[in-house]
Amino acid sequence: MYLVLTAMLALNVSAEIINAFFMLDKGIKKNNQIVEASVTSVIESMAETAKTKTQYQPLVEKAKEAKNITVGFNTFVTGLRERMVEESGGAYTAEEAESQGHPELAGKPIGKKDKDTPQRIFVSGDYGSEKKEPQGQILAAEIKKLKQAYLDFVGGLWDNGGIKGTIFADKNKKDETLKRLESEMTLVADEKYNPEQHEGKSWEEFTFGHMPVAAIYPMLRKFQNDARTSEAAVINFLASQMGKMELTYDKFDVFSQSSKPYILLGEKYESEIALGAYSSQADFSVSVGGSRLNVVDGKAKYTASGSSVGEKKYTATISVKNPQTGEVETFKKEFSYEVGQPSVNVAADKMNVFYVGVDNPVTVAAAGITTSAMKVSMTGGTLKSKGKTSYIVTAKKPGEATITVTDTKNGKKFPFKFRVKRIPDPIVKLGKKVDGLMGSGEFKAQPGLAAWLENFDFDARCQVQSYTMYYTRKRQDAVELKGKGGRFSGQIASAVRQAKPGDQYAFTDVKARCPGDSAGRRVNGLTFKIR
Repeated sequence: MYLVLTAMLALNVSAEIINAFFMLDKGIKKNNQIVEASVTSVIESMAETAKTKTQYQPLVEKAKEAKNITVGFNTFVTGLRERMVEESGGAYTAEEAESQGHPELAGKPIGKKDKDTPQRIFVSGDYGSEKKEPQGQILAAEIKKLKQAYLDFVGGLWDNGGIKGTIFADKNKKDETLKRLESEMTLVADEKYNPEQHEGKSWEEFTFGHMPVAAIYPMLRKFQNDARTSEAAVINFLASQMGKMELTYDKFDVFSQSSKPYILLGEKYESEIALGAYSSQADFSVSVGGSRLNVVDGKAKYTASGSSVGEKKYTATISVKNPQTGEVETFKKEFSYEVGQPSVNVAADKMNVFYVGVDNPVTVAAAGITTSAMKVSMTGGTLKSKGKTSYIVTAKKPGEATITVTDTKNGKKFPFKFRVKRIPDPIVKLGKKVDGLMGSGEFKAQPGLAAWLENFDFDARCQVQSYTMYYTRKRQDAVELKGKGGRFSGQIASAVRQAKPGDQYAFTDVKARCPGDSAGRRVNGLTFKIR
């Protein structure tokens, strides 16, 4: 139908028809993307199923291989599109398309109405610098080659006994299956083409001869779509085999699954014992240590008490009648679990002490206590959760604080004590100095006193509250001034600006206040001689 439409439209290539071709190409491209996403989703779904039904893992691997078969063909067809666009004058740039008032033409072939280029590339082979083999013949061969590659790939799944529990294990179903799968593929070239019905024209001449570039543009995309849908048919067929596995007792194993293999003293250990992934359909018996267990829905539950610490082992025995041989077969396997004691630790992330006035990060680690049963509390401060194991401690006053981890399931408590201190005394500096000689220019440029917390890991700042400044001029008595706040102002700022070589300045009774302080604290003094 597409070829008939193309032939009809080629008789009168108007702007509207050209636009229709490009719209068609856009639609096919979008459909290709949808098919690609669908195939990817099917493979992901197969992989998820195979996590619990491991017998289907070979189907997952084969589905991934099938997806790679299409890659070479798509690359080949994309190359034909690019060659056709190049031979017909290239593609519109965004600027060129905008200048013509049709921005939607960006990336589209300039020679969209060119009928000669498709003829030369696909029919006569007269393009480029020298005559070549017509690409129409090669494309037809590649289409048939790709289709056969799919069929050969699927046919090979019956080799070496096939995949047990699927249709690939029965060779009698091979021919019928491949025939049905072939009928679902849309990859068709010249297999059923009859030149007599088309005025003696070959398939490539009828399909590509004297057709405008705009018509061939979506046609090539259509062949890629045929490849994608054929790929999807193969992968969907593989996916359909998952879940059709019939119970076959050709290989057995014993499995024990416990939601909690590590238990605490006084707790109970529970485990589900089953015959492989398909034992729910089997009639079998289970025993541990000579004691028979009840089998419900293909599962038996084993329970043991954790009466002592250490590794515990037990042997599970399953007896089952093989439906293929009629014989009763017995299988044994040893399993183990660990009985341990709870291990809890609370650690301050920065220092092994809490400081008043700052956020103190803490990490709580509790092996053997479930998250839902763990409660963390504190005295001597407040505790705020920042995640599963992270907390922020706000200490109230110097002394001692206690963080307690409680296992609400059994009421057991684990207390951890921490020292609580004030933030250490800051160092008050003028510029970068606390005393010594300072040039008059440097001294006058200082804005004031600043309190620094050195070698302190927390984000905290202290502020200078007050001080007394004594300045002494040459051969004069000392003058006393009171300062408030760290920044120089008023009489103190004026006295600093008048500094001359030989003058002396002393800052005494300096007080600073840090986060968490109820009042200012006495800190270091400073003495400078101006040079």
